[in-house]
Amino acid sequence: MPAVPAEGLIVVTGITGYVASHVGLAALQAGYRVRGTVRSLGRTEEIKAAYSKYGADISKLEFVELDDLESEAKFSNAIRGADGVAHVAIPGSVPGDSDDNPKQAVNSNLAVLRAASKEPSVKRVVFTSSSVAVISPPEYKEEPLTDKDWNDAAQQKWENATEEDKKKPGWVGVRYAAAKILSDKAAWRWVEENKPAFDIVAILPNANFGPVLFGEARSTAAWIQAIANGDGTCTTRVPPQWYIDVRDDGRLHVLALSDPSLGGKRIWAAAGPFGWNNIIRTLRKEFPRLQLPPEVDGLQGEPDRQKIDNSVATKALGGWISLEQSIVDTAKALGF
Repeated sequence: MPAVPAEGLIVVTGITGYVASHVGLAALQAGYRVRGTVRSLGRTEEIKAAYSKYGADISKLEFVELDDLESEAKFSNAIRGADGVAHVAIPGSVPGDSDDNPKQAVNSNLAVLRAASKEPSVKRVVFTSSSVAVISPPEYKEEPLTDKDWNDAAQQKWENATEEDKKKPGWVGVRYAAAKILSDKAAWRWVEENKPAFDIVAILPNANFGPVLFGEARSTAAWIQAIANGDGTCTTRVPPQWYIDVRDDGRLHVLALSDPSLGGKRIWAAAGPFGWNNIIRTLRKEFPRLQLPPEVDGLQGEPDRQKIDNSVATKALGGWISLEQSIVDTAKALGF
């Protein structure tokens, strides 16, 4: 199907978020017009100032208030006249603060699709899914993960959970995985059943590092901030995974909207594996004055063993920002 044309209008939901802010910036840098949705208009000046620092043409940037991510009517208002939609925002907080989050995430994806089906200008909708829609670390599969894989184990845990299960420390992760799995599947099922005039793409990012454009460290960038401040909690509790620089993630979302060949795909947004010792050593080399936590023994400190077929994104992007550059730029953006 046709993709978003040059200088077309792209709607980015939750544009003040860590990943979404880079999607908006990448779209402006590529010459598109951008309409960002925000819960309130109070932070729009911050993002305009941040984009201006990167040389973006903010005359092509506008904002619309969207305070209900499950409302088809409000999405219809937000995407009016748009050529493409990057639905990055999710209801609730990350990784989710309520057992209603999976249902809310499904409702949100369906609201976007229903609204888009009534907007003739829309040519493609890109959803930000997650690596946890495929696998939950530290689970490991011998074969490389592909776009055809799903995190059936997490879905079963969600569907079969007892009240005791919901009190366990790992329940938040199960709930977040369920939100991504179920909302992702719901979108593909809706398209198959309704056969709209547009097509969809799902992006599957793993841990995002890279510059925070404004405000405090958010999402996985907060891991880098914590380590740089000497707090090694995440190095012992969070399993090694794959990373993507948030700038590559932003560009990949825009390519997913604009490249005709990417329509209808689930795309792994993962540059390569990392271990916590990679990050600690990079920070020690580039910022020798920092009091960093000690390196981590065993597999926890080493790069993730899991293999991932990231060939579609590698070809689309033409290469990846290195882990070292991503870590250094994260730290610098956070004032280290």
